[in-house]
Amino acid sequence: MNTGTVAVIALSVVLLLWYVGGHLYNRRKGQWLRQWVERGLEEIGEEWQGGWLGSPASGARILVHRAHPPFQRMEVTLLLENREIPILWLADRLQGKRDALILKATRRSLRKGIVHAGPPSQVLVPPFLSWHQEKGPHGLIVASQDAGVLQRVEGLASWLDHYGPYLRRLVLQEEDPHLTVWVNISDLARNIPAAAFFKDLRSL
Repeated sequence: MNTGTVAVIALSVVLLLWYVGGHLYNRRKGQWLRQWVERGLEEIGEEWQGGWLGSPASGARILVHRAHPPFQRMEVTLLLENREIPILWLADRLQGKRDALILKATRRSLRKGIVHAGPPSQVLVPPFLSWHQEKGPHGLIVASQDAGVLQRVEGLASWLDHYGPYLRRLVLQEEDPHLTVWVNISDLARNIPAAAFFKDLRSL
């Protein structure tokens, strides 16, 4: 058996073991993170249904049909990093992608104005509009159509100060979904109870 064949076999074994290990790790983590999310859902609503996105290794989606005010409904999506394939995992890491929690909420009443907040690479505003931008805590950028919009969003500054280290994107807008929040969930779940996070989200 020549050296090339040995190298191919060794690489195949490594990739197989990586895939199995990554899949098993994601399954355990997916189950833990979903349990964390569900422990906080009573702060959002009393009726919800959800399921896995294929398997616990990929993530889950939960729909809250009757949400507490100020929300009418909410879609909660848990997405796990692709740890089974090394190249995809490394690419996600280089882009700053982690295990994510994405929340899309519909409000009961409409509020005017648009606000985007997040790291500079994630705050994407239309270049043809005049936007007001200012620096937020933890190196975040907060952009709005005008400064008056930010003054009407009660609690935004304190929310960003508390949850800024975990935030990838926050959007408040007039179109449905009225609120979109994307956070890196792993560190968030280790440091903050789910009930506190969802309660603060309602206050925001």
